[in-house]
Amino acid sequence: MKEQVFCTVISRFRLYQAIALFCSLNEVIKDHITYVLCVDDETHRLISKMGWRRIRLLHICELNESLNKLKKNRRINEYCWTLKPLLIEAVFSRDPGIYRVTYVDADLFFFSDPSVIFKNQPSCSVLLSRGDIVIPSLEPENKKKLQALLGKYNSGFISFKRDETGLNCLRWWKKRCLESCVSKPEAGLFGDQKYLDEMPSKFSSVCEIHTPGVNIGHWNRALYHYSISDGKILAGGNRLICYHFSGFRVLRSNRIIMIHEQKSVDPPFFYYIYLRILQDVIRNISLIDPGFDGYSDAQDLARRESEKS
Repeated sequence: MKEQVFCTVISRFRLYQAIALFCSLNEVIKDHITYVLCVDDETHRLISKMGWRRIRLLHICELNESLNKLKKNRRINEYCWTLKPLLIEAVFSRDPGIYRVTYVDADLFFFSDPSVIFKNQPSCSVLLSRGDIVIPSLEPENKKKLQALLGKYNSGFISFKRDETGLNCLRWWKKRCLESCVSKPEAGLFGDQKYLDEMPSKFSSVCEIHTPGVNIGHWNRALYHYSISDGKILAGGNRLICYHFSGFRVLRSNRIIMIHEQKSVDPPFFYYIYLRILQDVIRNISLIDPGFDGYSDAQDLARRESEKS
């Protein structure tokens, strides 16, 4: 079987976290390739300098789509969400030998080998990760409203197989995202993510991921007790495969904040591990390209209703 294939979309605002993602994948899995779609010149130029052996770099202009109008009419986050299915399709097109493509958000970090996810459910054409809202501070009614807004699944980790169902589902998702990728709760829309709710009823072999420890984030971390055993981080007694550090914003080299958890007083211990890794990444990038600025600006920091989990 060929190497496992991942892909992600990044702008300069997520470059530091993306580098942490690449490092984490290199630590936990040997045979893999990650396709990286850069939406701006600065990001493409910098990653090109780094010479990553397992990175396949794409510039936004390489996509076979007319995206200028979309870019003008959508916020940068909406634009990047739109690109997810387009990137997955482009990866399949580049190599007919690729069996499965797994999209991961740039702010994911892997603590354990994800291969088990695919081994556990080999017959599934599409694999979805649940995004259940479990935030103790939320009132039940507010939790219900938030779940309805965000949808049942989280699009930060989604995997497609190259078979009839997988490709048809991918084309359907792409079409929906090109039509609309904005947050409109009154219309039942939330970027690229709310469409995932429809996939299991529209297509066969669309499965929820059964393997524990996948794509946990601030929205459901309260479900688990975290510990370390034999050098591995456990979530509820199972290996933590990947954590979604959504909402982390790098303001400058020595200041990283969490916009979704500003009142959190007891984050999991591995948050501090991740923060140290990000600081190391920032220092190393400053040596490679002293002029690179991946710090969040006012628009990136703005907390809107459209801000995604």
